[in-house]
Amino acid sequence: MVIRHIKKFFENQKKRFAERHKEKERAESFRETEEMRKAEELKREADRLAQLKQYQTAIEEYNKSLEFYPYKGNEQDLFKNAAEFLFKCNYNVAACYSYLDNFDKAINYFDNALQIEVAEDENKVKALMGKGSTFYRKKLFVEGRYRAGAYRIAMDTDWEVPDKVVERYKEEDRKKNFTKLAHDCFTNAAELDRHHVEAWYNKGHMEIIMGMIKEAVQSFDNVLNLNKNYENKESIALFDEIKKERGIAVKTSEIMERSENAEPTFKTKTGHLVRTRAEMEIANFLFNNNLLFQYNTVATWADKDDFRASFYVPKLDLYIDHYPYDYVKEYQKHMKARIKQYEKSKKKHIYITSEDEKNIEDAIKLKMKPYAIL
Repeated sequence: MVIRHIKKFFENQKKRFAERHKEKERAESFRETEEMRKAEELKREADRLAQLKQYQTAIEEYNKSLEFYPYKGNEQDLFKNAAEFLFKCNYNVAACYSYLDNFDKAINYFDNALQIEVAEDENKVKALMGKGSTFYRKKLFVEGRYRAGAYRIAMDTDWEVPDKVVERYKEEDRKKNFTKLAHDCFTNAAELDRHHVEAWYNKGHMEIIMGMIKEAVQSFDNVLNLNKNYENKESIALFDEIKKERGIAVKTSEIMERSENAEPTFKTKTGHLVRTRAEMEIANFLFNNNLLFQYNTVATWADKDDFRASFYVPKLDLYIDHYPYDYVKEYQKHMKARIKQYEKSKKKHIYITSEDEKNIEDAIKLKMKPYAIL
C-alpha cells in the first residue's frame, strides 16, 4: 500500500514537471517568435534607410536587428530562414560600409556573411563578389585614382579618404597585395558558380593587372562562352581583341573610348608596358632587331599638344602606329586624321592594321623595307 502511494506520488511529480517544462518551452518559443518579429521589423526599416542612402543610420538598425535575433553563435545549426536573415543583415551592413568608403569594416562584414556555413552558394558568391570589389576599390585609392566601371557603386560621394588612411592602405597593399586578394575572391566566386559571367570577367581583369595574360585569356573566353554580348565595362583591350578574333562585333562608341583610354598592360622584352598584344609584338620585333625605340611618345611637331605616336625609332627617325579597329567606319576617321598629320609634317611613318595582325612580323618587315635592312 505504502509503495503504491509512493509510486503514485512520484508519477504525479513527474507529470507536473513535464507540464511545467512544456509550459516553459511554449513561453520560450513565444519569446523567440516575438524577438524574431522585432528583428525582422528592424531589418525592414534598415532596408528602407539604405534605399534612401542613409547608410550610417541603416547600419545602426541592421546591428539592432542582429542583437534582437535569437539565433546567434551556432550558425552551423541554423535552419534556412535564420541563415538567410543573418546573411542578409551582414551583407547589407558590408554594402553600407562600402558606400561610406569604410573598406575595412565592409570586408569584415562580408567575412561575417561568408562564415554562415549553411548559407546558399548563391549568397556566398554574392559576398565574394562584394569582398573582391572592395579590395579592388582599396587598390584604386592606393593608386590615387578612380575610374567608373564594374566596381563603381552609384552613390553620392566625393571619393576622398584621409591621407593617414591612404598611407595605411599603401603599407597593407605592399604586404598583402589588394589585387591578388580581389583575384582570390573572384576566383572562388567563379568556382562556386561556373556560370557567373561577372565573376569570370572580374577575375580576368585582375589577371590583366597582375600580368597573367594566359589566365586572363581563359577567363575572358569563359565570359564570351556564357554571354558573347557581355559589356566590356573596364575598357580592357584584350577583351575586345578576343571578341574580334571570334567575329563578335564591338560597338563603335566602345571602340573609340577604348582606343583613347586603354591602359598599358602587356609587358615587352624591354620591360615596357604597352596597350595591346600587337603593340607588344611590334616592340619585341624592334628589340630583336636591335632598334631602340620610344613608346607612346609626344609628337611636339603636331598641331595638337596631346598627339602621341605608338612608337618612335630614333635611329631611323621613323614613327610606327597600331590601328586595331581600322575596319570600323568611325575609327577610320580617327585613323585618317592621324595619318594626315604625319604627311603634313613630312614625317616617316608606317602603321599596322587589324589585317596585318594575322602575320605581324612579316607585315612589319615589309612596311619597314624602305627605311631599314632587316
